[in-house]
Amino acid sequence: MTPEPPEPPELRDPPDLPDLPDLPELRERDADPRTAAVYEEIRRLGGVPMVALVFRHLATLPGGLDWAWGAIGPAWRTGRLQESAWRIARATPLVPIAPMPPEALAVLGLDEAGLAEVRTVLRAYNRANPENLLSTLCLLRLVDGARASRAVEPRAWTPPVAPGSLPPMVEPASLSPPLAALLRRVAEPGEAGRPRLVQSLYRHLAGRPQVLALAIALLLQRFGDGSIDRGVATLQAAMGAEADAIVPTLSAPPAPHPDVRSALERFGGGVIARMVVVGALLEDALPAGAAVDR
Repeated sequence: MTPEPPEPPELRDPPDLPDLPDLPELRERDADPRTAAVYEEIRRLGGVPMVALVFRHLATLPGGLDWAWGAIGPAWRTGRLQESAWRIARATPLVPIAPMPPEALAVLGLDEAGLAEVRTVLRAYNRANPENLLSTLCLLRLVDGARASRAVEPRAWTPPVAPGSLPPMVEPASLSPPLAALLRRVAEPGEAGRPRLVQSLYRHLAGRPQVLALAIALLLQRFGDGSIDRGVATLQAAMGAEADAIVPTLSAPPAPHPDVRSALERFGGGVIARMVVVGALLEDALPAGAAVDR
């Protein structure tokens, strides 16, 4: 079954949470040769310049990344999973946020080069997050025992060219206190005793804190009126139906570590879906730029 979207984040008075460790991840620069090869295939077939946090986290669980990629890699190699995910994301109706006027961005210190950098970040994540969401939902079904009933149909497919390189991600521990407090209004805070999860999209934009602050201020209205969560629910339902159609072509042995399921539940239960919606809203609010396929 498709996981229920989580409750919307508290917008007015976020509680004083304990200083929790960040979600474990194996960063791309720290990957061993075997993991680096998987990461490279994920980037190439995903048409993106980075590897998503869900995969970087699975790589910290013994056998987790190899199990996941062994299961969904065949669907990625045909392109069917990615194309389906992008189509569903484009078709999801959303309530827009207010546009970001170029004059306002200039006041915040964002010149044309900076604007191009922000667009690149959003385009990369708006390509990656839909395919990662659909992959996670497929993997959840495999964890629960779904098995292949037919083979993946062979198909020649060339992934799209990845957007340009991204600015470095800001480590959560190095965020300034005001920016960290602001991010807590939109990031996934975790539950008592669980590591906090600061989504990678926000971390890539945190190098331009003024722009990120404007983006979050605009997003808060849509979090507050419930339209983001309605978009998430619509997206999750469509992605779940597509996962049901793809999973009969996939197969996997039992998950190699008990934490694989809880990780997939956390990401598939709303974390990635919310960022699909957030990324689309932010890209559409930027001043017009060159179009790109997702």
